[in-house]
Amino acid sequence: MNKPTMESKEYRALMATLDRAAGNPDVTVVAVTGEGDYFTSGNDFMENLQNMGVFFRNHQSSAEGTEVGEKKSSSSVNLFRDFISALINFPKPLVAVLNGPAVGMGVTMLPLFDVVYASDKATFHTPFVQLGLVAEGCSSYIFPRLMGMGKAAEVLLFGKKLTAEEASDRGLVTEVLPHSNLHQIWPRIREYAKLPLKTLLTVKEMMRAKDRETLIKVNKMEMEYLKKAARSEEALTGIMNMFAKKSKL
Repeated sequence: MNKPTMESKEYRALMATLDRAAGNPDVTVVAVTGEGDYFTSGNDFMENLQNMGVFFRNHQSSAEGTEVGEKKSSSSVNLFRDFISALINFPKPLVAVLNGPAVGMGVTMLPLFDVVYASDKATFHTPFVQLGLVAEGCSSYIFPRLMGMGKAAEVLLFGKKLTAEEASDRGLVTEVLPHSNLHQIWPRIREYAKLPLKTLLTVKEMMRAKDRETLIKVNKMEMEYLKKAARSEEALTGIMNMFAKKSKL
């Protein structure tokens, strides 16, 4: 990811990259990292929802305006759904390398990767409820099974920001590396890419197949809740307040 924020075109580009990689016999492993200080900041997602909020406020008395606004929100959420589905269905090993903080979907999608490496400067934040939104990326299903219900609730309900070590302790991160040594992970990933592809595909399928249908259903459910939440008064207020605070900084 060559920018910390994810716009619609970045989601589409990543999905296209995954699709090409899945069908390319010369690609064995796909690694995803960020450029700059962040892995993902989530701001473009929030700005998109802010724009929806402004739209709904300006057209809330208009049936036509409401219909157009609902189409805008549904289109955006459907794109997020398709992106998560692409991760769920990707047949080859997926590796995430977190070079810095991750926010929102940059956190919730991590269990859909097979291995996650993180800089010790990385943090993990999912402030959904504070913004009047809901968990996505299948995190409502995976996080309680990965961390236990109480620790998952801290993250998804109360927005606890995790350090890299805390994320590792909760099973979200495979290994934490000193930030200055993060570059040393790439030779290891290149060694992974030399492994026999057909065997890698078989073993990943053995590990992932039993949960795939469930994850597809969970992804669909979460996105239906997200469509409703994005149009709620709590979300409109929470997101507008967040941007108002940022504008004062």
